[in-house]
Amino acid sequence: KPDGTDMFVLYGAQSPGNSFLHPRDMDPKGAYNGKLVTSLMSLSGTREGGSLMMVDAANYSEQNTPASRAVALSAAQGGQSQMTTRALNDGRGLSLFGRVTTPFPLWDGTDRVLVSYRPCEVTKDGNVIPCATLTPAELDRLASDRTKAEEAADAVRDNAPPAYAVYMVDPKTQTWLIVAAPPAGFMYTDPVALQSRPEPNATQPTVIDATLAAQGKALIEVRSVYDTDGLNRMGEAMIVPADLPAGCARGIAQTAPIDTADTRNSVADLVKIKDPADPAYLCAPARFVRATRAVAPMSGMTGMREAIGETEFEPQQILGYAPVEPDGSFKLLVPADTPLALSILDSKGRALQTHLNWIQVRPGERRTCDGCHSPRRGAALNSGAIVNAMPASIKVALSSQHQSGETMASLRTRLDPAALNLAPDQAFSDIWADITKAGVQARAPISVRYTGNTNSADDLGTLAPTNGIINYPDHIAPIWARARGAAGANTCTGCHTDPLKLDLRASFGGTGRMVSYDELLIGDPVIDPATGQPQTRIEEGVPVIVRGPALVEPMAGGADGIARSSRLTEILFGETLKAGAAARTAHPNPASGPNHASLLNAAEKRLISEWMDLGGQYMNDPSKSPNVRRVAALSEASFLANVQPVLQADCAGCHQPTGSAGAAQTLQSFLRNRFVLTGSPEGDYNVTLSMVSDTCNAAANPLLRKPSTVPHPAGATTQTTAVLAPASAGYVAISSWISSGCTP
Repeated sequence: KPDGTDMFVLYGAQSPGNSFLHPRDMDPKGAYNGKLVTSLMSLSGTREGGSLMMVDAANYSEQNTPASRAVALSAAQGGQSQMTTRALNDGRGLSLFGRVTTPFPLWDGTDRVLVSYRPCEVTKDGNVIPCATLTPAELDRLASDRTKAEEAADAVRDNAPPAYAVYMVDPKTQTWLIVAAPPAGFMYTDPVALQSRPEPNATQPTVIDATLAAQGKALIEVRSVYDTDGLNRMGEAMIVPADLPAGCARGIAQTAPIDTADTRNSVADLVKIKDPADPAYLCAPARFVRATRAVAPMSGMTGMREAIGETEFEPQQILGYAPVEPDGSFKLLVPADTPLALSILDSKGRALQTHLNWIQVRPGERRTCDGCHSPRRGAALNSGAIVNAMPASIKVALSSQHQSGETMASLRTRLDPAALNLAPDQAFSDIWADITKAGVQARAPISVRYTGNTNSADDLGTLAPTNGIINYPDHIAPIWARARGAAGANTCTGCHTDPLKLDLRASFGGTGRMVSYDELLIGDPVIDPATGQPQTRIEEGVPVIVRGPALVEPMAGGADGIARSSRLTEILFGETLKAGAAARTAHPNPASGPNHASLLNAAEKRLISEWMDLGGQYMNDPSKSPNVRRVAALSEASFLANVQPVLQADCAGCHQPTGSAGAAQTLQSFLRNRFVLTGSPEGDYNVTLSMVSDTCNAAANPLLRKPSTVPHPAGATTQTTAVLAPASAGYVAISSWISSGCTP
């Protein structure tokens, strides 16, 4: 709505194309009533334009997700189609028929649309020319992956200024009439037709709770997390056999949908799942909801990207926890006008799925969602006869108070308004099951606190986060060094001290971060088994080393929960969860030493899981760090001036993707070798940082220690002098560069 309330995904989160931008309603009096016109483009590499799309949001939630079975049976076309007969490129690279941006439909009965359009143009020998004049060979070169150096050397380049002009498009006749052409060096975008229109949503006033608004709060209710879409994005696909208690063949009982218009083949059987007398009651996996908020990065923070860390996520803060009730419902008070994310957790506090977009609620707003990733059409699954079914195995004191249409969370929080408040810990006790009746079983209680656990051995022995802020150097790294065992001498850092395997010590590397952080978050180069050479790809015109899975997977591919998809979690919990086969191959279970599943206590596992689920940031809020170290990587300018020449002269002959002096290396020679030089200044700088493990002890770093020893590489039989002898000019230059990063 115009006041910012009732914000939901309307269409396209799982549809082809990167980003739908500039959506607007077509004329309700025209032939396209109920449809949207929008641009579709990647967020970079498109010069601000893409294709011109028509989206049937009235009948489709996604390209292949119709609103009802009636639509699926009668419609031959999906939810989106290009409005132009000649297809425009909605991704990166050349778009031979041009690009469109910022469409604006006229509401005058003609279905015409104002757009900003640019033709396909490139430069050739410095002159702007149409793409239509290019030869097939020139088109092939422009479409291929090339380095920046190769692009710069080519006479033909895709760098023509985007001269957008305003056009009037008639989608029926496919005619394009120019309205306004910009002068040289300018472009015209965002055309708007000045027409009177009725105020939207004039008959749908926003209902605001004045008491909540005065407190700066709002209310969020999800009727059932098990009400999910046909892609099963909060269904059985999110869980694994390790999640299933004994006697459970599946986690989420299924049944046929009651609604005849429902397009899903089966849905969660909420009546069984919420019945303490049914085995499904103990099998359901969702136990808690975690609410988090975005944290604004500090202004003036040195090395901000390095401070946030090796992650696609921004800084976050945990606001608190609440139980998910047996029917999958929950109801929370949250801060208003705040970017929020919600994650549903398993019984051990690990997110089943990662929330990839922020949500918000306005002051006093009461927001109700049908479910998690639920179909955006039709009634909620937890409604009607299903929501009103109160099994006899539920305590009479609760079931007798149930009101029609009320979820279990709504009933609980109405009877106990304090239950609306987020709690600092994951705590659950079964208030529903009437265990005085035959065949009724209660769910086991759960309570995991940082401190104050029933068993003090489960308390943190290190610093606990304050107000939900987790910083790796303050809260995670100390866990690796905490003494364990009867003698009080066993620590993670007692074994993991090898930079070529896993180094969990608290030293600081060239990135300005703890070496242990980079060890956990950055994978090793991927080796081609046929050649023994590291694999590379061209990214933004720069050769980039392809890296394998790290111990912590911070990118949420497929939106699985980050902790559950990280190999580190599987090792620390002793469970097979959602990490991929490649991660298990790269990081096998320890062959010797203690059982890692028993090394950490409950609070430590909770804290590490929270850190991973939030995105694996290095710093979520540096201002809350008691011993903040201003994160700043070693100088790139100094590297290019003083270090890279030494590496090119003495190291690049071997440490290159093609092996030693151009000859293919053996697989063993590059295995677990992170130091691969591609010749890219930025890439070589970044990979060299990974070879610096202690800025306060230059000689101990692999970057100097290995080439200054004989033999290097290990096993060489004819080498008599060091590749980089101590006290040589190159050694001193690299040593000085490393030492410049040493701070107390």
